[in-house]
Amino acid sequence: MRNIARPLGLTLALMLCACSSQTDIDVNSKPVQTTKAEADVTLPPLVDYLSCLPQEAALIAAHRGTAENTIYPENSMSALKALLEKGYLVSEVDVAGLKDGTHILYHDGVWEEKSTGRGPIASSTWKDAEKILLNDTKGKLSADRPVKFEDYLMAAKGKIYLEIDFKSSAKYETVLGLIRKHDMSDDVILISYNVGQSKKLANLAPDMMLSIGSNEALGQTRYKKNQVAAWVGYNVDNDGLIESLREKDIPVLGRIRKQWNANAADAADLLVTDDAFDHKPIAGLTKDNKSALENCLKSL
Repeated sequence: MRNIARPLGLTLALMLCACSSQTDIDVNSKPVQTTKAEADVTLPPLVDYLSCLPQEAALIAAHRGTAENTIYPENSMSALKALLEKGYLVSEVDVAGLKDGTHILYHDGVWEEKSTGRGPIASSTWKDAEKILLNDTKGKLSADRPVKFEDYLMAAKGKIYLEIDFKSSAKYETVLGLIRKHDMSDDVILISYNVGQSKKLANLAPDMMLSIGSNEALGQTRYKKNQVAAWVGYNVDNDGLIESLREKDIPVLGRIRKQWNANAADAADLLVTDDAFDHKPIAGLTKDNKSALENCLKSL
């Protein structure tokens, strides 16, 4: 069992919360306010949480930091508040860079369709962005505005893990610097889509976990132990692939469609979905394995 340097304390209640309410939460787009007592409560490093997670259970990650058909826009502060209120432990977010160097959360390369903005994201400044309103995932205008990546980090710290998807306008060094500035290197997974990207991220961020392709993960020799997780996408039903990754003790990241695959939680350690609120924060968690998870976390 790996040791961790940061205290667990009261975090078990937060980490094991499996809230099932599907109702919308009345929240606004202001940054989450954290009390000093809350700031002292923190999650363990993600690699340690995954080491305690029962094989038949998987963390549910909210794709683009939200859920489909809700009042919460993609990559928004109100969506983060909803995730925290409902007890989720992973938010997958998209980081984009603006013309003035500010980094925000936004998925598309242009503002159209999902906001009141117009034109390329990379051609905008923060002064432009803060005037924009976002559409929710029902396609309706919301009160949310674009969020600075740093503000999202501060709101998420100690409460939820983050999967970081780099858009083409994002600067790796800036994003990684902000993660380190807020001491969150152990709380993130950096997403890569090809070998070139994974090599670059591995060199720039040896202190952070990487999501890499399953074939690369099985054949890799350059990464240190516990540095990578394997992305299998929808192939959570590929028993041979999953078994090969398990044999090498490589965490498995997958994706689920709206139609729930009953074996997905057993196959993967983390499952990304567009319908996070249709699932409990930890899929496959039962009374018995929840107790085992809780005892493992206490022993760290």
